[in-house]
Amino acid sequence: MLRTETPTDFDTTAAGPTTPYFFAFLDARKRMITEIVMDYVISFGISVVGVVTNTLVILVYAKQGFRESVAVSMTTISIWDLVKCIACIMNTFSGILFLWDPIAALSWQNITTAIFNYLISFSTYVTSVMAAYVAVERCLCVTIPLKVKWLLTPRVTLIACLTISVVVFGAFAAMFAIYDIVWEWNATLNATVAIYRRSDFYVNHEEPLFAYYNLSGILWPLAAFVVILIATIIIVVKLREGSKFRASNRSSGLAQQTGPSSSVSAGDNQKSQVQTHLKRDRQVVKMLLVIIIIYIASLAPRIAQYLAKYIVYDFYFLRRHHYLFEFVVLWVLVADSVNGAVNFFVFYNMSTSFRTTFRSMVCFSESATLK
Repeated sequence: MLRTETPTDFDTTAAGPTTPYFFAFLDARKRMITEIVMDYVISFGISVVGVVTNTLVILVYAKQGFRESVAVSMTTISIWDLVKCIACIMNTFSGILFLWDPIAALSWQNITTAIFNYLISFSTYVTSVMAAYVAVERCLCVTIPLKVKWLLTPRVTLIACLTISVVVFGAFAAMFAIYDIVWEWNATLNATVAIYRRSDFYVNHEEPLFAYYNLSGILWPLAAFVVILIATIIIVVKLREGSKFRASNRSSGLAQQTGPSSSVSAGDNQKSQVQTHLKRDRQVVKMLLVIIIIYIASLAPRIAQYLAKYIVYDFYFLRRHHYLFEFVVLWVLVADSVNGAVNFFVFYNMSTSFRTTFRSMVCFSESATLK
């Protein structure tokens, strides 16, 4: 919240076409108010909720015993979302720290900007690819239901989740080395504060490093979204085909009934079964659509941000559009926080088994407390 950076505070002559002057986006007071509202209130509050909800998701699936492969994959997503929410809390903690120690808050803000911003981003990429894996997993359950049980066992899913986590996170890990944290005397504040500067690794590899980073930041989430979309279309088509097939079987079964009473009884049973299957099919489609909408809403700002970074060189930290980039990052972090906190509410409202397990855990806890 306490900003002391001025154009002369930054080493703007390190490399590239960066000019020694920063583009003045809003004045200092407006930037501070925007940061307080979006970062220290909205993002922080959502992230606190996310820590609670993701912990609950992990506990519910642990209670169920990870008997289904989807429980393993969704638990992995929740772990990464938990990491993201904790990183977001750490990233915005300077707002609370400012109430007691403004100097320490400035140092904390500069340190976390160079570390936790990237952790939030990279965990978002991991969860987006994991969501694509879950979509493919659900697609296989619909298209080859008889084979998927032995093809995608919980063990296989765990290996796949760990592989995705290592590969995707590892693809971006080099970005943690682009800034150095140094302590310098600040004459304005009359104190020594931590600041982040471009590292030697940044200066020596800036052009290929950022070309790779920006393209990866676009391609990973975009590829994940395409996979989710294609898998969902296949699932919707297959479920509709299955619904029509069950409806036709019901009609033919009714036509073959001989006795009036048995015909009515069998017809009612078949009608009830068809309605149950149709309801389940609609619920699956509805959940997938909700997940797609959530990922579109959360990934679109980040993809747009990386496209802008790729096209406009100076749109980044410590470059000409430093302040504008910070403003955009605030919106992206809000979207990431919402994406990381919302899964529990989706599962609770759309998964009967999840809701039943959670309620049983709450009821057991209440009964134990009463005793």
